[in-house]
Amino acid sequence: MKRFLSIILLFAVIACNKKSDKCVVPPPFFTLFITKSAPEYQNFLNDKGEADKENVYFYQMVNNNEKKYQTFLSIDNPDNKEYALVVMVNGEILYTGKLETLYLKNKAKTYKIEFLGELGNCEEAYFKEMYIDGVKNNDFILIK
Repeated sequence: MKRFLSIILLFAVIACNKKSDKCVVPPPFFTLFITKSAPEYQNFLNDKGEADKENVYFYQMVNNNEKKYQTFLSIDNPDNKEYALVVMVNGEILYTGKLETLYLKNKAKTYKIEFLGELGNCEEAYFKEMYIDGVKNNDFILIK
């Protein structure tokens, strides 16, 4: 999983650094950072101290049902030991031009995330603003 995320990030960096007239697709994932020193960080871990794959996931409410999205939790980032990453694979669904509501659940709490982004003429993704539990948060750090 670490290699998968590293490869995706590498391609994103390379694509962003190349100057071309070609269209750029929206980010394939949505990422939030969790400060490892925060007490709430423990709610993202299982009893063994590993990433809690069972209880940590992103979802949207669709017809009063949870629509779960593939979610990865990376707690062993060698490049940044201060933060863990929680990643939703289908991030492009958030770039609709209207405020989209997404939820992130762990074993103790559910976070309400309101995200505003849009796609440009050539499918470029533009982030506008985000609120987590009603508080504006444009640095993508879920827990500080």
